[in-house]
Amino acid sequence: MTHAEQTIADLENRLKELEFESLRIKTAINCLCEVMGQPRRYEETTSEQSQTTQTRSDQYYGRPLATVAAEVLEKRKETGLGAVTLEQIFTKLLRGGFKFEGKNEGIQKRGLAISMSKNPKFHKLPNDTWGLTEWYPKAKEGKEKEAESKEITEAVKNVMDGMK
Repeated sequence: MTHAEQTIADLENRLKELEFESLRIKTAINCLCEVMGQPRRYEETTSEQSQTTQTRSDQYYGRPLATVAAEVLEKRKETGLGAVTLEQIFTKLLRGGFKFEGKNEGIQKRGLAISMSKNPKFHKLPNDTWGLTEWYPKAKEGKEKEAESKEITEAVKNVMDGMK
């Protein structure tokens, strides 16, 4: 890929992000207008971006949690977006009909966080967003080195304890 082609691809990805942000803002304005009893100010968009980010109301119903959470992240990647907060994943799954276990929203979100943190398919970034581990190959190497370092430290500690 030439430099110019890469620049075009980067700009197209940025455009998708801006279109998505514009859609979110228009939706928020329309919601506020409805609450105030005013007519909607923006028509529903039929852009490619909104079609790829729309969720059917039954899309995630009856499916495994890790599978649907990964699907949400994969769709974001396809549309040029990246990591997302747990709250956004939770909301997207609810809209798609996923049935969470737990009495209230707090317990349900905690269950989602625990499930994702235990599954090596998911990676939590330092800014409290989530992505797929495959997106961050260097982070995986860092975790492996950290685990190896902990094992070495533990082994040295055991040897030292044995010498006492």
